[in-house]
Amino acid sequence: MARPENPPAEPDDDPVMQIILARHGKPAWDLRTPIPGHALAEWLRGEADAPLDSSPRPSAELERLSRTAKCLITSPLRRSRDSARLLAPATAPLIDPCFREAELPSAFRSSLRLRPELWAGLARSAWFCGWSAGVETFRAARERASKAASVLTGYAEACGAVVLVGHGLMNILIARRLRAAGWRGPRFPSPQHWTFGVYERAAA
Repeated sequence: MARPENPPAEPDDDPVMQIILARHGKPAWDLRTPIPGHALAEWLRGEADAPLDSSPRPSAELERLSRTAKCLITSPLRRSRDSARLLAPATAPLIDPCFREAELPSAFRSSLRLRPELWAGLARSAWFCGWSAGVETFRAARERASKAASVLTGYAEACGAVVLVGHGLMNILIARRLRAAGWRGPRFPSPQHWTFGVYERAAA
């Protein structure tokens, strides 16, 4: 039997939902000048208020994903909101404190001067080991990440694709919960500024 010249098109693949976990741009803040340990809290407040560094730019692909997604979400922190504004200027993002970064404990008393990133690394390591010193605990942050993953899943079910312009550690914790719920994507989204991981699951 002769094969038709224009065979019928194959049926489309099953629709797929997407959640894109992106990290914000780099804040324009001094990471190198040594500070005493007791000044870490003040340094962190300055970082939270800092504008974005204009030199590292997001990729064209992240800009495309942010501008075409029907749902764009940020945390309340300035670096997250400013990054979303740069990625998709015409889109008003949803701002949800559920997606804020896990805070660093900063109750050091030391006068030893180290680079701020070293003090921050020490604080985060101690936080993983149970030292919270008045901020959210590691356990509480994981519970919040579980809630955040559920919120993102709800938006993806409603919109098809959702972009979160979030934070390094919280994105990693959210990714763990998404993968546990059957989403396909990188085990650890990159913690570098302006990088992103794509998580997919068949639509219900």
